[in-house]
Amino acid sequence: MPRKQARQVKAFVMHGRTPRTLLNYEGFFQWLANLPSPATETPVAQDQMLAVAASTTEGEFIHFRFVSGNPRDTPLLFNRQTGVTVQARTPENTWLAQPTRVSVIPGDRLIFVENRRRGVSASSLERYFMNVSRRNGYGIVDLDLDPLPAPSLEREILDLSRIKEASIVVNRPNSDWNDASDALSELAGSSGGKDAAVVVHAPRGASLSKDEGIINVIISNIRRRLPNIRDMRVVGRRQGEPTDHTVSLEKHQLRVVARVDDEASLSDQDESVREAVRKLAERALPIVRQQGDTELPPQPESA
Repeated sequence: MPRKQARQVKAFVMHGRTPRTLLNYEGFFQWLANLPSPATETPVAQDQMLAVAASTTEGEFIHFRFVSGNPRDTPLLFNRQTGVTVQARTPENTWLAQPTRVSVIPGDRLIFVENRRRGVSASSLERYFMNVSRRNGYGIVDLDLDPLPAPSLEREILDLSRIKEASIVVNRPNSDWNDASDALSELAGSSGGKDAAVVVHAPRGASLSKDEGIINVIISNIRRRLPNIRDMRVVGRRQGEPTDHTVSLEKHQLRVVARVDDEASLSDQDESVREAVRKLAERALPIVRQQGDTELPPQPESA
């Protein structure tokens, strides 16, 4: 039987704009899906090229199969019987590519990215969207992809009885900093900033407050309908435990595992990832479709 590989698919919230207005998500991604594949080939780094190899629309989803690679790479082949290593050549106008599946729900500003080694990362996609739109006449697109927190993130933070350190990095929300009402966002907005970061350390042997200050800022941002948290980390200790515990957005980003047969056809692999994306969307959509931001209730006094 073929052995299926486990790959994570992660959920992100999109915050996009153009120099004059908010990004039309539906229009932008339909435009990208309709571009001829050769026109989508765009560099995102000196050693990485991205292109859209395939796209399809399924209800509210737009599914993409991206490919990435370095066109200057020369294949190196190792003969396991002779031990001889030889350089090979790819056919003219081709380069070695690695597929990555990306699915978008433009109407809800959600994007789901297959996570695989040497694949397409969220940061690469941010650069790609900016470059491909500029190169193909769409205009300037500034699109941030921020991790969608899983519900476990808030629970893990509030489960800490003593908090030694807390930090958060936020991007500018979709339209303006006025979309967020916390102190950090107000400071970033009045400064004309693109992003903002803060880290707070507790005095030796003491704890940061769980109902005021930075923890309030972090929880408020987690509970936003469309969070714009770039990174977040809280270090503390649970009641009765002898060692510190680190709670991070990286560990608690909403995700699902896809089972993919590497020997199957590309279309069958696409469907395996899409099946996982549909399950992930069932968990993500109630979060981003909630009415307004969730209010932060009073928290018990820190231990």
